[in-house]
Amino acid sequence: MKKELPPPTGPDLTELLRSRRRASASGGTDPSTDPPAQQDPQPAPTPAAAPRRAPTMDRRSWYMPAESAAALAAAVDDLHYATRQPKHAVLAALLAVALEHQDEARERLQGT
Repeated sequence: MKKELPPPTGPDLTELLRSRRRASASGGTDPSTDPPAQQDPQPAPTPAAAPRRAPTMDRRSWYMPAESAAALAAAVDDLHYATRQPKHAVLAALLAVALEHQDEARERLQGT
């Protein structure tokens, strides 16, 4: 079964090609059928810096009390939604702050 297509709404391509052939045969050009002048392509911009590499990621597993895990997850979620930073970046920032305060953690563990 042949599918019926609607009539074309743009210029008649067959007539366009015929008029180009007539113009080239007569040695002249038909401005209405000449293709638009092509512009020189713009040179591709040079990259300002080398592409950044993705941070090296690692997956670890630690056991901790459920309350600590819930508190850490809540802190990550809060900072993630407040800053719209990726959760891995939020967790890295939280750990960096904790590492700056290792002495306080040691004192807490030693009970002093």
